[in-house]
Formats: sequence, C-alpha cells, structure tokens
Amino acid sequence: MNFCSSIRVALVALALSSMSAVPLAGQTLTGDALRVEVQGNQATILIKSGESWKPALSASGSAVLVRTTDGFHRCSLGHASVIERGLLFTGDCPVGKFEQRILLSDERDVLRVWTRLTLRHDADIRSIEDRWDFMPPRRDVSTPNEGPLDFVWSQNIKNEPDDIIPTYGFKSPAVMMQQGAVFAALMPELSTRRVLPLALDLDVTSEECPWMSAGQMPSEPYGHSYFRRAAEAHPKILADTVEYSYSIAASQQPERLGYRRVVRRLWSTLGHPELVDSPGMQQNIIRPELRSFASWRKEAWQQEANRIYIGFACGSKQCGTLPSNRNINGKWDHPGPDAWFNAWFQTLRTAYGWYTYGRDAQDADAMAKAESVLNVILSAPQKQGAFPTIYLVDRHEWIPEDGWAGYQDSYHSFCMSWTAYWMLRWIEDLTPGRAAEVLPFVKSYGDFLLQHQLPSGVIPSWYNAQSLEPRTEFRDFNAETGPSALFLATLGAVTHDARYTAAAERAMEFVTKEVLPRQRWFDFETYLSCARKDYSFYDKWTAQYPQNNLAEIEAVRAWLVLYQSTHKREYLDRGVNALDYLLLTQQLWNNPSFSPRLLGGFTTQNTDAEWSDARQGYVATLLLDYYRVTGHEEYLERAIAAARSTFAVAPWENWAHTGHIDEPGALTGFHWGTGSAMTSVEIMQPVLGDAFIDLKRAQGAGFDECSLTDLRIESGAVAFNLRSPDQRAFVVRFAGVEPSRRYRIRVNGGTVREVGGRELLANG
Repeated sequence: MNFCSSIRVALVALALSSMSAVPLAGQTLTGDALRVEVQGNQATILIKSGESWKPALSASGSAVLVRTTDGFHRCSLGHASVIERGLLFTGDCPVGKFEQRILLSDERDVLRVWTRLTLRHDADIRSIEDRWDFMPPRRDVSTPNEGPLDFVWSQNIKNEPDDIIPTYGFKSPAVMMQQGAVFAALMPELSTRRVLPLALDLDVTSEECPWMSAGQMPSEPYGHSYFRRAAEAHPKILADTVEYSYSIAASQQPERLGYRRVVRRLWSTLGHPELVDSPGMQQNIIRPELRSFASWRKEAWQQEANRIYIGFACGSKQCGTLPSNRNINGKWDHPGPDAWFNAWFQTLRTAYGWYTYGRDAQDADAMAKAESVLNVILSAPQKQGAFPTIYLVDRHEWIPEDGWAGYQDSYHSFCMSWTAYWMLRWIEDLTPGRAAEVLPFVKSYGDFLLQHQLPSGVIPSWYNAQSLEPRTEFRDFNAETGPSALFLATLGAVTHDARYTAAAERAMEFVTKEVLPRQRWFDFETYLSCARKDYSFYDKWTAQYPQNNLAEIEAVRAWLVLYQSTHKREYLDRGVNALDYLLLTQQLWNNPSFSPRLLGGFTTQNTDAEWSDARQGYVATLLLDYYRVTGHEEYLERAIAAARSTFAVAPWENWAHTGHIDEPGALTGFHWGTGSAMTSVEIMQPVLGDAFIDLKRAQGAGFDECSLTDLRIESGAVAFNLRSPDQRAFVVRFAGVEPSRRYRIRVNGGTVREVGGRELLANG
C-alpha cells in the first residue's frame, strides 16, 4: 500500500515555513497496538494490523505549528528521547522552544499527548497546534456515495478555509478520519473549570495529505454559526508558556465504523463520570427550586399546560390545543392560538404526556383536555390521505405546512408521518377505544405514502396541496424518508398489513444505500431553519455534507421498530450503528463558558452551534428503548442524561443559540421545551423510577435527582449507594427480577430489607 507523502504543499492563502532541522537518530515507542517511530525529523504513528504495522498519522519536522503575525511556522524537532512509557520531543520554534510528551495509555489504541511552548519575552503568537497528516492515500473522487476518504467527521464543517471547531463546538469533542480499516482521531483534554481557547481543525483536500490538528487556536464567530481563526486574539499564556493536551486514538476498525470507538471512549472518559457526579443536573438555571421531576411535573401539567390550554368545539366533540409561540410566516412577535402537529412542535406528543400524567394522577380533567388534542387532528381534512398539520384557532383554518421552515402551499410528509405515528401511539398505549376513528385516518395516509414512494424507496418530502405532485426539492433524495419509514413500520406492526412493513423496509434500504455512505442526513432543518443555506452547500475542504439530526432520530427508531416486527438482525445492527453516529451530537461535558449544566443535551447539526436543544427529549426515549433491547448500559446512562438536560435550560428551546453567548435561546413554546421534556419523563419514569436496577444485567443508574453507585449483586443480595442533594423518599425500580425469589436489599450500608420478587416488580 502506498501511503501519503509527508511532504506538505503550501496551504492555500497561508504562508507556511519550516525551520532548518538536523536529522535525528531513530527512536521507537511500542505498545500492544500502537507504535511511534522517529526517523530523521519525521514522527510516525503506526497501528497493529495482524502481524504488521500500518502508518496512520505522521508529522515532518515536528507536529507543532505556530502562527504569528506573518503566518504559520512549523517548529523543528531537535531531540527525541525515551521516557517512561513514552517519548519526549524538544525543539525550536520562531517564538521560543517547545517540548512534547507522547505517552502510551491504559487503552491499547490511545496515546496521550502533552505540548508546552515556552515563549521568548518579545514573542507575539496567534495560535499553536499539533498538526498530524493522515497517511492512507485519499481517492481523487467526490460523489454522493464516495468521497476522498471513507469517513470524515467534525462537529462543525467549513464555510471558509480558515474555519475551525472551537471550544464552543465541543459537544462530543473529536475530529476523525478513516480509510479502509485505518482509523484515527484527535480528542482534546477538557476542563470544566478553566476556559481555554482550545480548538480542532482538519482539512482533507487542500494539501497532499489530509490532516487534523488540536491546540490553542482562538476563534471569532461570524454568520450563523461559523467560527474562523481570530485575527488578533492570543492563546492563554501563563508565565510565558502555552500548554494543551489531547489524546490520539488510532487503530484498525471496521470500515466506516471507527467513530463507534470514539463514541464509547468519550462517554467513558467524559460523560459517565460527569453523570455520576451530577445527581441534580436537571436543576433549572433561572428557577433553582425546580430540580426534581416531581416539581417539574407540577410546573408543567398543573400550571403551564392548564394556563395555556384553549378549548373549542369541533363538530360534536370538544377540541383543544396547547398553543405554541409561533407564527406561520415567521413573525415571532405575533403568535396566535394554534395547534401545531410538526416535526418540532408536536402538540399530540405533548398531549400524550399530559394524558399519561392525568391517568397516573387520576386527574380526569387533564385526561379530557389532553384527549381533546387528538380530536383536533382527527378533524383535519384529508386529501387522498394527505392532511394539513397546522390549525389556526381564530381563523378556523387548516394550513398545510409552516411557511418559514417549509412551503406553506405543500403538505409535508415529515410532519404528517410524525403526527400519524403519535396517533398510533395513542391507540396502542392510551386510548384503544379510539382505534375505530384513528385507524381509517392513518391507513388512508399510509396508502398515500405507498402511492408516492419512488422505486428507489425514497419518499418525497413535500406535495403541492392542490395537485399532490411532489415538489422537486427533496423529491428524489432526502433523509426525511426515515420518519415516514417509522410511521409505515409502526402501522404495519399495528395492522399486520405486510404492505406497510414492506414499504418501510424499502424506505430504510434507501437510507442505507444513499444516506449512510457519506452521512447525508438532509432534512428541512438542515437548509430552511435558522442556519439557512443553498441545497447545493458542500464543504470542499473537509469533504463533508451538511447534516442535521432531526430526521436521523426517527430513522434510528425506524430500524428498531423493523427489527422488533420482522426479527431481522440486520435492522438492529444498522440501528445501533446509526444511533452511535447520532450520539456524536450529544454533549458530554459541562462547558465552563456557559451557566447551565449542559451534560446530556443535544445540538442540531454541523452548520449550527446551539447547546441543549429540545430534541434531546426525543432521543432520551429512543436511547432507553435501545437499552432495553441491547442491554448496553451506556445507552441507559445517555438516556438519563438526555432526559434531564432540557430542564436545566427550560422553558427555552436551547442555550447559546449562536453557539458562544451565555444566554437562553428562543422561547418557542411548550412543545419544544418543558412540555416535550416532561412527556419523555412520563414515558421513562414508570420504567426507571427515581433510580433503576436491572438485576439480570447487574446494571443500574439514578434517574431523578440522584446517582446510583457501587452496585453489588450476589445470590439474591443487592447492595448499592444512592446519593442526592435532597433528603426525600426515592423509588427504585427493578428489572430482571425472578418473581418467586426473595431478595435482600441494602441501601447506603443501612439495614437489610428482605423483599419478594413480585413486590419488587410491583412497587420497587
């Protein structure tokens, strides 16, 4: 195999100079699966492949690159020596001297890197970074299904060549490249106390070799929402030194799936410790008295829902809605009474949570009001199955679609499918007596999708409200096919009609063949929301497409539903792979630049930058469902973190909407904030209680205002510690219980209590 040359060509529009270097004697650091070789002035990181070693990353003349007022300069490697479990590099830079330690770690495929630059007193430096070339050669091709590399990932893609991924973009902090089985990633070391101008950068196409870098690179925001290298700012300098550290993961991985290694590592090193250490993470930033789900339940359903509810007659039934703070034309200061059945503002899903609360609290008024929302959507006029998804109460008028992030004259399959899916959830979970009304409605819509699904499997997104002809936008390609597949798969499971299941399978085969190869997760939000861009937008520097996670969330659930209904293992495998990719948009630390706790929240896409967006409530229940099928404890913990995260920033839809200002985002309404988050809690808490233990899997976690640690299970004896900032009774729910067995329970080292399995299942 021919590997990428380590000789660089000039950076486009940037001056890059190298200092003179003296050839060095060879030094080698060898671990179980990684090797670092120094020959002359070149350091190469190699990965174990069978009995041989393959180059993954390389740096010529040292990896250290400094930027001054006259451009970029590569520091020269002067000396390399062996230290305990590592190598020590030292050398000269135009502004001072550097030393760099590369150390083996307890993880076979991870190196720890620490770099320090000691500056001359008169030095003026703009940035410093370690830049590594990715060695497998790239292809000279870029099509929708094949790019220069098999896989590239960064949280933010580029609008200009000088764009970087700053600390503000560190949700799941990493940059990754993979070609064939050779995978490499850089992951910065973070602090929840100190704010440093850390950043990541990468480029796939501009130079002879693709490269990745990590270091201190001050940034400046522009547009919505991009960050470029700052022209005048400086790194954090203390006592004439600049420091940073990061990890390199490099190993042989399944093709296009190396990112799963990073997902596992980021949770184990960042997310899990922070979750265990944050039992009160859902405490609100503005109203700190709201910190348990019980307090939020009262706030959401007894106060807010009742306050905003609007009831009205529709035919012989009572209809009602929980209005949003929206306007169909984007005039946010002029909201009106409405009912949105949208991919974001899904009134029927929120009503599902309200009804669940009312049933458990024996609150007949809450149940009746919630069910009146179901009456609203059942009153929507259908045209060959298609139906409008916005109702304007004052005008007694149905609107096909949002005119700001969509096309007001067209039906939108994403919104219709998400709504019809929740209509099915209502009759399956809450009101089976309404099936005779719901099924004809949703089957008519299902038949509409069958009629319009193209031979490729794609389901067009928008349909002219008069002719029902698909719009050309998102007709032949879109990732919104996933949400429609979710509805069709669920409809097939409920009705046992194989036509709907087969259509869902064809739809997800389209996603597998056309979306996954280059992760082209195109949905309406990718282009038509606040991060607006042309449908042709493409990052030619990093060879990445814009992608958004809203339709992706429902596509991942579609694979799970198909697995459960067909028992085909490949659907679960595809779902798990896609879920792990989705998790790269989950926040795994509490960034000290921002006031709220941000752990567990989700951002939206790679061309926007908000933190803790309300979609995390959708992902929380998805993660719990995947945990219950796979037994993967990380999914349980991530589900809990996601469920808690909205409450820290409620009632707003997100935090730091442009990515960097410590302030709340828009107040778009109950359905994209408190209500949607509380609905997820109502779905999850019957399973998880305040804390949860699976006895068969020997796994557990705290859910509501507590952390569960030190779980020990042996011969019917169950011991664990429960930690909380509050002193109250906690309900611990159990799974994997043998009903006929007696269990001995000890909490926080206290008195042992013996409980029968049936009682444990019933009462926790």
